[in-house]
Amino acid sequence: MRVAFYTLGCKVNHYETAAMVELFTAAGHQVVAFSEPADAYVVNTCTVTAVADQKSRQMLSRAHAQAPDALVVAVGCYSEVAKDKVATLPGVDLVLGTGGRKDIVALVERALLGDRPDGDSESPFARRAFEELSAVADSRTRATLKVQDGCVSFCTYCAIPFARGALRSRSMESCRRELLALVEKGYREIVLTGIELTEYGKDLAERPTLNDLIRLSDACGVERLRLGSLDPRFADETFAQTCAGSRSLCHQFHLSLQSGSDTVLRRMNRRYTAEEYRKNADRLRAYMPDAAITTDVIAGFPGETEQEHQETAAFLRQVGFARIHVFPYSRRPGTKAAAMPGQLTRQEKAKRARELIRLGEGLEAAFIDRQMGTVHRILMEEDGTGYTENYVRVRCPGPAGEVVKAHIVGRENTIAIGELV
Repeated sequence: MRVAFYTLGCKVNHYETAAMVELFTAAGHQVVAFSEPADAYVVNTCTVTAVADQKSRQMLSRAHAQAPDALVVAVGCYSEVAKDKVATLPGVDLVLGTGGRKDIVALVERALLGDRPDGDSESPFARRAFEELSAVADSRTRATLKVQDGCVSFCTYCAIPFARGALRSRSMESCRRELLALVEKGYREIVLTGIELTEYGKDLAERPTLNDLIRLSDACGVERLRLGSLDPRFADETFAQTCAGSRSLCHQFHLSLQSGSDTVLRRMNRRYTAEEYRKNADRLRAYMPDAAITTDVIAGFPGETEQEHQETAAFLRQVGFARIHVFPYSRRPGTKAAAMPGQLTRQEKAKRARELIRLGEGLEAAFIDRQMGTVHRILMEEDGTGYTENYVRVRCPGPAGEVVKAHIVGRENTIAIGELV
């Protein structure tokens, strides 16, 4: 069987697609590009915005249009929250939602023989076990391990809790086995990811935490450990001490912000204030002065005034982020924010997003400039660049897959220039 994949959305989605690709390959099937003829097309959908919903529908329709006789399979978040709608799209044969990925090979094989199961029909909030997909390689030297799924934060702009459901965690023993296997295979850097990574372990009887996973990584001999997106509330004294004491942890922390205005944060239901966020970011830097704090921000949230927009800009300057991902607010039907008054025009949201992007570019350049003269260990990629442990991209000599030491001596836009020590 020839099978093709298309992925929309977040890093977790891309991780899950890579894991499904490995399952098909291990079963002896051939994975081909989405533009090529295939017997089955799998679209891993996203529902983080209304635009993501639309793109998900478009890619499902494109698969059917280019191969009318092929099997079209919808998986992922949009196919979970809109199962009935997705099932009626022309050409869609199988809707699996956010469950059933581990069984996808058997389900697709059955469907090609004419047995079209309904897929995962239970509520995402039903009691589910964690779906233990294997770690996947991002490159020859870096791998990602998903350790958590589900979200119960219910931010007013987000539909992900309805798509991903209740909190679910990979057991510590499963994490240990995966980490040891990755180290044995020679991976130099391992990334821990999840939908709400800082909620790890709350559903397990032993109640382990992300701190325990960091210590476990050290014990398993991981060379470099990197964390996915974090709830800023988790960055307390215990977390900071754990990170500072870790042999393997990279000093880069993506603390999701969304807004630097307290009034906007309340409308978003983010459950922290800008000052609480700043104190936690400062705590991490107090323990690890070289730490890079990165974040994401939504521009033009419903009701956002010019003053609130400027409060966010001022807060970004105050914290001095190393990198900022900026997104104009996208109205997501079915969320509380979609019904809020004061919806901004597309032009105003785009204008504010551009202003924050320019600000972020300046802050990123300033962070790189602060690295001048310092020495870093850089994990080299195949394109002649690599990343420092605090996530600065550096161009310097060195073989792909090796860790080299280099002085930071210059900068070209957002790429630092390194000289080998």
